[in-house]
Amino acid sequence: MARQHGLYILEGSTVIAHASVASVDTLDITKLWHLRLGHVSERGSVELAKQGLLGNEKLNKLDFCDNCTLGKQHKVTFGVGVHKSNRHFEYVHSDLWGPTSVKTHGGGSYFMSIIDDYSRKGWVYILKNKSDAFEKFKEWHTLVENQIGTKLKVLTTDNGLEFVSEQFNVFCRKRGIKRHRTVAYTPH
Repeated sequence: MARQHGLYILEGSTVIAHASVASVDTLDITKLWHLRLGHVSERGSVELAKQGLLGNEKLNKLDFCDNCTLGKQHKVTFGVGVHKSNRHFEYVHSDLWGPTSVKTHGGGSYFMSIIDDYSRKGWVYILKNKSDAFEKFKEWHTLVENQIGTKLKVLTTDNGLEFVSEQFNVFCRKRGIKRHRTVAYTPH
């Protein structure tokens, strides 16, 4: 580098050579309109093309679109229950969820839900410890039994340890509550 009038002058030479360039195929116009129109169906895009709304270019058959397939997926439905509830408190479902990664303002880490099958009325209790589930269930049972004036017939739970303790089993046996346990669903 040479310095001239306070400026640096770069001395060098230009090399001229051939460059290899890779190019990507242009996006098929049919696919482009499919994407632009929010994954419109092939029939819909053909109709728009007939009306001259997509320009003068000819549309081709639409290739398979992964996103359209994923968007049409739905959850598998559950089968119809094998029981029929004819009154309140006849069939009740309960589950305990937790611990949460963040505690509630009151220090709770667990949630216990109880749902009456007949009315679909639900109760949710926030618990500090998993071991509080039995006491909270007894409190709920007394409250609802007094309000409705009828006895709980069947309690459905998963096989969670909070519902299979000996004291819980004794409580249910003394009150004539039939226990029904379901297998918890675990996704793969």
